[in-house]
Amino acid sequence: MKDPDIAALFSATDIQDLDIHPDGRKAVCSVNNGLNWELAILSLTNGGLKKFKSGQQSLMSPTFSPDGKRIAYHMDFEGNENHDIVVVGADGRASKKVTDGVEDNYDPQFSPDGGSIAFLSNRVRDLDSLYVISSNGGKMKRLTDEPLPVRQFAWSPDGTKIVYLTGVGDEDYISIVGLHKPGTKKLLQKRNVEYSLAGDSGGHAPWSPDGKGFLFLSNENDWADIGQLDLSSKKARWLVKSKNDKQQPKWSHDGTQIAYLEANDPNIVVKVKSKGRTRSVSPLDGTSRALHWLPDGSGVVFVNGSHSRPEEVFVARNLVSKRLTKFMKKQLKLDALVRPRLIKYKSFDGQRIAAQLLVPKDRSRKAAIVLPHGGPEMMDTDIWDQLTTLLVDKGFTVMKPNYRGSIGYGRRFLHLHDKDLGGGDYKDTVWAGKYLLDQGYADKDRLGYWGASYSGFTCMLALTKYPEMWAAGVSIVGFFDWATEHETERGYLKAYDESKMGDPKKEPAFFHDRSPINFLQNLQAPILMTASAKDVRCPPTESRAVAKRLKEMGKEYEYHEYPDEGHWPRKRKNLIDLYTRSARFLDEHTPK
Repeated sequence: MKDPDIAALFSATDIQDLDIHPDGRKAVCSVNNGLNWELAILSLTNGGLKKFKSGQQSLMSPTFSPDGKRIAYHMDFEGNENHDIVVVGADGRASKKVTDGVEDNYDPQFSPDGGSIAFLSNRVRDLDSLYVISSNGGKMKRLTDEPLPVRQFAWSPDGTKIVYLTGVGDEDYISIVGLHKPGTKKLLQKRNVEYSLAGDSGGHAPWSPDGKGFLFLSNENDWADIGQLDLSSKKARWLVKSKNDKQQPKWSHDGTQIAYLEANDPNIVVKVKSKGRTRSVSPLDGTSRALHWLPDGSGVVFVNGSHSRPEEVFVARNLVSKRLTKFMKKQLKLDALVRPRLIKYKSFDGQRIAAQLLVPKDRSRKAAIVLPHGGPEMMDTDIWDQLTTLLVDKGFTVMKPNYRGSIGYGRRFLHLHDKDLGGGDYKDTVWAGKYLLDQGYADKDRLGYWGASYSGFTCMLALTKYPEMWAAGVSIVGFFDWATEHETERGYLKAYDESKMGDPKKEPAFFHDRSPINFLQNLQAPILMTASAKDVRCPPTESRAVAKRLKEMGKEYEYHEYPDEGHWPRKRKNLIDLYTRSARFLDEHTPK
């Protein structure tokens, strides 16, 4: 990259996870300063970062013990997602791996007395269950035996029970298990309804301080609203309802306030409900995440960023937020740093689809890129995104559609893709391209498509089923054959696919039509594909099979595989290569 300002896009410290020390003066976090994910201590008084732990492996999801004397985290090697859990003293000494290297062990959470750690693992039937082990290591105990993956959990304040979430996004339910009495009990389950807990890692935040109940999220009223379940009466009541999806509800430590995230498309804002009043305490633009209360209840800590500014850590006290960190050392002055415009367009069946539109200041190139999110159950928001900036810098208009099945628009919209993955959702992205053409943002030979993971799959569908539309495409870590993907993917994804689509062996004709590998002969546009050797979600065998066929057919394509990565690059050098490779390919194959 020749432009020093563009190079600076990748110079900021990235932050993934954080947990606040009981003294409220510091936090432990997972950060990436350019090599790999490592642990650091963040001062909550001056925003300073001090390296705590690093190594060849990615160190993620750190959490303090209740007394603040130890830290637990999980680690894997080059993104292979076979994590092990480590406990280390808060002084960096006495490090000990407490799991045995079998399969995936992740999301460690200390019990209230610090003597045990609960975590999730897929060690039985490749299906995530809840386990507990002494924080000093030893024999582990499996607490749940559910037919679907366990995805979230939280210790009760007295440490005698754990509430947990089971499901794959389709009628998910909440149960409770005792540590000393065998058996589990379902607490919240209803047809055509999903439930969830805090929405991030475990901890105690959903529980009321007295342990008599806990917060939950439910889309019973279409939108994800916040409720509270009383354990003694088994009655639930709504605490926050609105026509926006909410995330990560958390009681303050004294139980007098609730903090949560709320979607305000295309932004995610932090809200605090206190004394009957609800106020926003974060910047109103951009995306806020990683929400935590300060131990004394005086405020909240969160991460916020947008397309025009990198992510930083903020502290909000007395309803006023203040940026704490300065992860981007150099001031960015780029015409490519544009703010998104929220639009809605009609898809093939009249369904209105929300999208972000980022338009370069110089539109003379008349070129555009459709850039949908992966997931598929995710939501594109106004967030720091170097790839979009690179493309806008090259004169592309970028459109990010939240196709049917995306979160953030209520339950009805979320379930429009049921039994239809690779159907209406990918057509929504094609109609995003049609919008760009019809509105004059791109000439007919200047439209590209970039997708990763699930949208790497929809990219290949779009290019093979509407081949005349596209000048070029980029498919990152995609999957292209439902039958082989189903055989080789990680267990929780297999459970999701079977719930949403069924079994490829039982409906071969249906899955044949939804597998783009069967339509490669239609491909007209040149395509760039990348895969990662250690990817357990969309294994590299998917991309290798397509590359082999494209070569045999004489199609124009490029293929690159990262030998030292999993599903998404964790090493900065590989992320830079991926983004610059993508931008270069689309630039070269889209007429200027």
